[in-house]
Amino acid sequence: MLSQQKSRDHPDNKPEVFRSPGSLILSWAWFVVAVVILVDLAVQGRDHVAVVTAAAVLVVTGIVYACAYRPKIVADAAGISLINPVRDHRVPWAAVVQVDVVNALRVHCTPAPGADHGKVLYSWAVQTSSRAARRAAMRREAASQPRGRLFPRSRSMQPPPGTPPPGAPRYGEMPASAKEALDRSTADFTAARLSERAQHARQAAARAAAARLPADQDASQPGEPGADQAVAVAADPRAEGDGTAAVAEQATAQWAWLPIAAMMVPLLLLLLVALV
Repeated sequence: MLSQQKSRDHPDNKPEVFRSPGSLILSWAWFVVAVVILVDLAVQGRDHVAVVTAAAVLVVTGIVYACAYRPKIVADAAGISLINPVRDHRVPWAAVVQVDVVNALRVHCTPAPGADHGKVLYSWAVQTSSRAARRAAMRREAASQPRGRLFPRSRSMQPPPGTPPPGAPRYGEMPASAKEALDRSTADFTAARLSERAQHARQAAARAAAARLPADQDASQPGEPGADQAVAVAADPRAEGDGTAAVAEQATAQWAWLPIAAMMVPLLLLLLVALV
């Protein structure tokens, strides 16, 4: 009972949501402005211009909702969900090969049965600019360079008692791990966290596969996979299994009709009102 409680409380079993704070703030700011404009038009507007303006505000609101407010990345115990403006992708952990950042966060998936290459899915929610990547690289390079001394220390000179050993953080100085965390961008942190959860999921699958094997099974018998082989197959996302399991562990995608309607319906209304 206690082990089950610990398993439920494990950080990898809890959903994590990654999104751009700037886009979220911008979205809520526009929603407030849109409500104020629509209320003002409803109270004072009585002409055709007011109707056209209201339709234009609804168009912009639908675009902001779909492109700024809605995109996010959700990681749970089963896999990664990439919520993009008009299309959502679901990637099980077993199908995740690599997570990296090149202008936007990318999830590399295992190839589908019969395919030579796997899909590369992009996230609209977590992006980074080339300028930010260069700044982070320059900060890491500057932090890695040793600081020079004004006067060289003599070989016979010994450090005073209580001096920390070389490489240890001094008093009031951040540890190297904390400096590395500060040097990473939000996109790099998200990619590292998703890669960590994917690795943990593969390790858990490997342990579960090893536990399902009979205790008296001999790995040396021909035609019968042993525990080491089962662990290797479960831990490798590109390992081949049976066709049903391979298809079930592939990335899936579906259209997001709500944001599509939120953009298209006001746009059609605007065209209709403008032409009348």
